[in-house]
Amino acid sequence: MAIVPIHSRVKVHGLVDKISKRFHFAPLEEGPIAGKLIHRNLVLMALSYLLNENHLLIGEPGWGKTTGAKVVASALSGLPYDLYDSVEIRGHPQLYDEKVTGVLDFGRLNREGKMVTLWHGTFGVDVVIVDEVPRLSLDMQDVILQGIDTGRWKYMRSTYFAGKPPAFLTMNEKDGDRENGLLPALRDRIGIVTEEQYFSTMVAFDLHEAKKRVEAELCKADFTQKALEALDRAHDEYKKILAGERPIKGALTKDEKARIQEEIAGLELDNDGMLFLQAFMAEINYSAQYGSKRAADPRSPDTHDLNYAGVNVKHSFSPRSAMTAIAYAKALAWFLQESPTLDHIRFVLPHVFGHKAHFHDDYVNAHAGDPRVDCVMLHLAKSIVTDVHGRYTASIQPAKNLISRIQKGEIAIDDPVLDETKHDHPLMKDLARAYKAGQRHAFYSNGEE
Repeated sequence: MAIVPIHSRVKVHGLVDKISKRFHFAPLEEGPIAGKLIHRNLVLMALSYLLNENHLLIGEPGWGKTTGAKVVASALSGLPYDLYDSVEIRGHPQLYDEKVTGVLDFGRLNREGKMVTLWHGTFGVDVVIVDEVPRLSLDMQDVILQGIDTGRWKYMRSTYFAGKPPAFLTMNEKDGDRENGLLPALRDRIGIVTEEQYFSTMVAFDLHEAKKRVEAELCKADFTQKALEALDRAHDEYKKILAGERPIKGALTKDEKARIQEEIAGLELDNDGMLFLQAFMAEINYSAQYGSKRAADPRSPDTHDLNYAGVNVKHSFSPRSAMTAIAYAKALAWFLQESPTLDHIRFVLPHVFGHKAHFHDDYVNAHAGDPRVDCVMLHLAKSIVTDVHGRYTASIQPAKNLISRIQKGEIAIDDPVLDETKHDHPLMKDLARAYKAGQRHAFYSNGEE
């Protein structure tokens, strides 16, 4: 009898469940749809792996940020935990290029006069792990920025293309450190943030056993030693070993991961979800005082701006963030076997924007007395998403009516409804501007695509 293959979604469910029970404890929390409980942080980490996105893990020292990253990387990729531990980039203020990228092969330089680079073992594994990234100098953060953004790592005159694997970066959360100790450009390349935190004293009795299970089931000393010895000889030999049979059984294959990515990409976010994301973008990025959100501009005193979310944050919501929000919303819906909706967008938005927003002091102070279970950054991000959602619910119907009339061809360029001064919500202003802009052409346009 033919064996029916397990759907990749079921396999991912099983891996997340196994991690939560054996290796890295995580609380069950309600997902975007009421009644479905998920291990939120583990699920989002698994989605980062599937999407090849960069993931920031924050929290107090000792709560399992780097351990969790290596556990998820090992269980999903099939490469040993101790290999990830051996080749992770450990943040340090005096870290220099040779500790991150590679070193010259001085033997070949002396023998042949050739400048050949011996690359770091990070390049070849399925996940780049950077421990305590804020401890790195800004120069080294620049190096990592280029590597995780483009998949190309440089050392002197050599370039190594490692593809675009996901990266897990960790940092200790510090109250009041709004910039998180991260280079702004690097922060924008990080797709999502989660917090590792205390959730129950009950796990104290199981932590030692979980550590022993990680060592027994996810560590493979022989494989790791063989891989590192090959790395000392040549990076190509190292890659051949990693391309062979993976020692951690039950992991996702490359074909399964590629198939999952295709399934996620094939999902469509519904109209409400897209409109809500547009409303969020419009509120954050539009300013009646300055035209658009710029970190260099002072806080707007304009009465209109004070009614919307953008005045509460320093940074804009970039196109990269919008694409990331859509990707995670679709991936989460895939994981839950649902269609992507506003609920999925709303669930992921705080994690996509929290580490990038830089909230103004008065918004921080206004929520200083809130009861909360998240760190300040994520609590404020959730609050601002809730604020925008409330306004969206109350004011979206005029926007839907305008879109419907535009789709039906009922609006002329001089229609009063396109006068943005007649509207208050930034999304309505944006719709009116965009439609009028679409009817205009540069004098040198010939109308061809």
